[in-house]
Amino acid sequence: MHGPPGYDRLASDVSWDAAYLEFRPPERVYTLDELGEEAAGPNAFSPVAITEPFRFLTDEGVRVLQEICAELEGSARGSDRIPKFVRGGVYRSEFLWGLATDPKLIAWLRELAQAPIEPHPVSHHAVHINYAPDDLSLNVDQWHADITSFDYVLMVTDPHDMKGGRFEYFFGPVEEGKALLERDGELPADRVRSPQFPGPGWAIFQQGHRVLHRATRLEEPHERVTIVGSFFTPHPQIDDPTATTMPRLRRVDGDAIALVEGSRFAAVAAARKLERFAAATADFDRPPEDLRTALRESIADVERMLAEFDREPEPPIAAPVGRR
Repeated sequence: MHGPPGYDRLASDVSWDAAYLEFRPPERVYTLDELGEEAAGPNAFSPVAITEPFRFLTDEGVRVLQEICAELEGSARGSDRIPKFVRGGVYRSEFLWGLATDPKLIAWLRELAQAPIEPHPVSHHAVHINYAPDDLSLNVDQWHADITSFDYVLMVTDPHDMKGGRFEYFFGPVEEGKALLERDGELPADRVRSPQFPGPGWAIFQQGHRVLHRATRLEEPHERVTIVGSFFTPHPQIDDPTATTMPRLRRVDGDAIALVEGSRFAAVAAARKLERFAAATADFDRPPEDLRTALRESIADVERMLAEFDREPEPPIAAPVGRR
């Protein structure tokens, strides 16, 4: 895909091939019901919460990915939440584009998600890379729920001998976890789980907007790189979580990126809703007022995005590492 100005192809890039994928089903898939009675909330797309780690890439795929991520680290930025990350690598790497769009990958993860996931129209979400912070006092990422529906967290570097830097998630509803953090500043240790990644090329898959999770700080210097690959989920009644997050994306990625990718997201989301409207709602038995209401709801993503073009930008919250 044609990328923004300055997003040149990486010297370390190689062409994508589905042969780099090595899927082994996870031993366990936890459901939202297992996390708690209210864990699904009003907007879960399926019963799936989070998996145990599973094999994702071949050894050769890991080697290629490590070289790509090492080259991209020179472009790392930091934000109010994540100290060191890179977004938009799919525009600079055919390999990363494959990790976001390969039909075999999408089909396999769609089955795992039990939901009709698609490649994410916001390509900066499609592949987000987190790096170990230069400051060891900082977490790799804070407690949060995602602004995307489903995602995988892929360990790029070897986690053996790494002290700290754990991926953790709260075994309970997102809202309960946030309330506990607000009240106590931490979560009960017996309700925090940390999957053990056997090595690089292994991943977990989660319905990230319904699972509260983080990556802890490292206790000593160690290479730690993970990819968060996110997907879009069209649904007849539920908005994808990305739908209402354009104001933050403008602050993280800047208007030159966010207004373009946000427009793409709005167009795709509205197209899926309009297809459903045409197939199931545009019926001669429906009163005209009901049709008008349903049609307006189908284009809500476009209306919301158009309003962003008229809204003044807020101060950015991300900058090159070392310049914040």
